[in-house]
Amino acid sequence: MRRHITDGGGGIDPTDRTAVRGQLERFAGPNAVTEADDGTLRADFGGRTHVTVAPDGAIDTGMPLHSFAGTPERLVFDHDSGELRAELDDGSIYVFRRP
Repeated sequence: MRRHITDGGGGIDPTDRTAVRGQLERFAGPNAVTEADDGTLRADFGGRTHVTVAPDGAIDTGMPLHSFAGTPERLVFDHDSGELRAELDDGSIYVFRRP
């Protein structure tokens, strides 16, 4: 189920490091995004709340009482609504809402 993105954003390939970094910095703020030695990008929102995207496109999210790990076909950032959607090959969608 594809939704209209209010800020005109579209989907990006989760293995496109430049695009993922740019979108994560816009989503979480440039000072909230770090890169590990293995190339994994991590956006921290305080406490245990985070989004990580590995170089192979696998994502891991953490929030109190809520988490997700998987490898999506694409990532869709809706900055106006504060949502990051991980769209998987089987049609399922995981939504992370910016705290």
